[in-house]
Amino acid sequence: MSTNAKKRKSLRERRKIQRRKLQIRAAAALLSLVAVTFLLIFHFTPQNTQADSEPKAPTYKYYTSIRVSSGDTLWDIAKEYRTEEYSDISSYIAEVREINHLSSNQITDGMYLCIPYYSEEYKS
Repeated sequence: MSTNAKKRKSLRERRKIQRRKLQIRAAAALLSLVAVTFLLIFHFTPQNTQADSEPKAPTYKYYTSIRVSSGDTLWDIAKEYRTEEYSDISSYIAEVREINHLSSNQITDGMYLCIPYYSEEYKS
């Protein structure tokens, strides 16, 4: 075998080894990524705990009437009366506006508003 043929064969073998090493590194990186993703999914997924399995006390929806004072806003009223049954303050304000037939967020001193709230206490 000539010297050039030996050099070509040696070069091909080195390239083959380099490709194999690259494939192994890529496979290791992919496996690491899958493992990290798996851990993140299961670490941040809420797990059922005993506290979650305890039944919550039933809540009942009630309404009360309040008198608007000077400087009050629907936002302030919502912060005071909104309970966890409402997803956010905006949904609570929307319900207050609907119940009271308000076309805007404007309320005035002396005005009476019907305000919804939830309670675990049953009132007959």
